Amino acid sequence: MNVNPGELNKRIKIVKVEGTENENGFQEEKQEIVVRETFAKITRTSIKEVMNAGQEASETKCRFLVRHTSKEITREMFVVYRKTYYQIEYVNNYGDSDEYIEIMTTAGGI
Repeated sequence: MNVNPGELNKRIKIVKVEGTENENGFQEEKQEIVVRETFAKITRTSIKEVMNAGQEASETKCRFLVRHTSKEITREMFVVYRKTYYQIEYVNNYGDSDEYIEIMTTAGGI
């Protein structure tokens, strides 16, 4: 699978969000930790209409292709692109080549 590195031209952040607890065990403010900043190729894979409590809502799925990294990327993290948070659904070693990582996401989540 050939990838043109010039197509990785959109700046993204991969972040994890952690909450802190106070001395009483209650959640306080959430803290966003940047795991990685990189360039990606973005493909919108689908937009579907879903019914949510009797109201229509749209769900956007995006695919982010980035260069391979040794940093672990998990489903508990988010991709941030143009101030929109995308919940990571799965991470794939693209082409089993250890050159690129494919990240499938759904818009929203925070």
